[in-house]
Amino acid sequence: MAAKKKFCQGMIEDLKRRAPHYFFSDWTDGCHSKVLAAIFFMFFTSIAPAITFAVLLEEETKIDGVSQLGAVEVILSTCLTGGLFALFAGQPLCIVGVTGPVTIFSITVFGMAKGLGINFMAFYGWTQIWAAIMHVVLAMTNACDLISWVTRFSCETFGVLIAVIYLYTGIKDLVMYFQDGDHRSALLQLIIGLGCAWTAINLTGARSWVIGKQRWREILADYGATVAIVLFTAVPYLGENPDAEIIKLQVPDTFEATSGRDWLVDLSDIEGWAIVAAIVPGFILTVLFFFDHNVSSLLAQTPEFGLKKGSAYHWDFFIVGISILLTGLLGIPPTNGLIPQAPLHTKSLAEVRQVKENGRTREVVTHVHEQRVSNLMQALFIGIMLADPLLKILGLIPRAALDGLFLYMGLASFPGNQFAERVSFWVTQPDLRHSHAEYLEAVPFPEISRYTLYQFCCFVVIFAVTLTPAAMVFPVLIAVLVPLRKLVYPKIFPHLDLLDGEGSAPDLPVSPRAQVVPQEDEETGNNLRASAGKKTDEEKTADVPDAETRTDAALES
Repeated sequence: MAAKKKFCQGMIEDLKRRAPHYFFSDWTDGCHSKVLAAIFFMFFTSIAPAITFAVLLEEETKIDGVSQLGAVEVILSTCLTGGLFALFAGQPLCIVGVTGPVTIFSITVFGMAKGLGINFMAFYGWTQIWAAIMHVVLAMTNACDLISWVTRFSCETFGVLIAVIYLYTGIKDLVMYFQDGDHRSALLQLIIGLGCAWTAINLTGARSWVIGKQRWREILADYGATVAIVLFTAVPYLGENPDAEIIKLQVPDTFEATSGRDWLVDLSDIEGWAIVAAIVPGFILTVLFFFDHNVSSLLAQTPEFGLKKGSAYHWDFFIVGISILLTGLLGIPPTNGLIPQAPLHTKSLAEVRQVKENGRTREVVTHVHEQRVSNLMQALFIGIMLADPLLKILGLIPRAALDGLFLYMGLASFPGNQFAERVSFWVTQPDLRHSHAEYLEAVPFPEISRYTLYQFCCFVVIFAVTLTPAAMVFPVLIAVLVPLRKLVYPKIFPHLDLLDGEGSAPDLPVSPRAQVVPQEDEETGNNLRASAGKKTDEEKTADVPDAETRTDAALES
């Protein structure tokens, strides 16, 4: 744990681990078609929530009718901190950006400042400065070692929470379109939203198709979400649809602060007691980011992805602290690791193989293109959108298309999540319950069901809190899951090591009984077959330690 290490030892070890890759392979490994596909995929999955959260910030942070935060601030924050993280972080596969919890936090800080009668921007700036100091101190004192307490239970509960929030947001917007009374426009937007989600889901699953060559199926799967967005962005402008009133993204006309203020915050425009009071929201922000960022980083580099270059939890948290200092000085929202974007980024860079086991086909990761190019370029592309002509183009995208992307992102987060899998078992015919995990055969189903019920209740309580004015405290509830799992659950569930002892990874290694689905060699066109029972590279990792052991190993490797 942290007490066993010297001051800054964790950061130094992280730098030593990642330094050999920084100046060469982190960049040369970016020369691959999958990296290009990941850039566009991450661009859309980052810009869509950013604009949506910006609309909410613009509506809820008005002083005398003038919004203090909006699209420009959110896009600028995503670009600057995303570029900073891609360039200097130890694990560049983790995507950072403005999250829903950060949006709720910012609105709450605005309400505090308004209620106290103090300058919001100065209070917001000092809040982030205090949070930045806390981040740096935690990183230097090796506090990120505490992440070894986090198991699949906490990770998957949080992952399902974020997925459901995306689904809730998308569905709520699609329903909202019918409240204006113009059913023609509402139906068109419903078609755009559902069509975009359906198309993205089907195209990204093209690898399992039986039609077409494998190479083209791979390309279609890599660019599936991007193609869906482009197709359904064009729908409102075809045929007689231009006559329908479609809600577009709300973006400013020029690059300037939403309120017209100077970019640097005047930190002196606030009383001394308010500077001290800013420690409280600064602490809450630190608690949120300590869990949120580290869990998103964990999910982006789970053992089953087979990453080779190592982790850097302490150094990355230090970089997040520096980013918060920058956003605080500029008066823009802070950023941290995104869920589900971070693990989706790694998945989009993964080479996979189709295998059959027990009559079912699934994908197994064989290699991941670990590099900094995709993260850096998606951040730069987001920043480029701040140019006046491109802002106008961004304003042409129908909001319903991004609602569809939200639905896709939420649904794409469920496969591989054992919590979601166990919930589905409640409505699955008993003899049709299948899982690649060991627990289904080794643990009595009543205990599995009871464990799932406990976890589901935790999820419902936390999700309900996010819908109330007390939403800012939900990070504390997420953090409580860790000691709950560590101290209470072992006394209730005798098979807890099986139910929550396989980490937070989406895929398990290939069983010796598995058969690799024939695939075409891209150069010769010959079928590649692996005979049943023959050991593969994935099978050699079949002995999977429990979550805590694996997390400790990831922190030390």
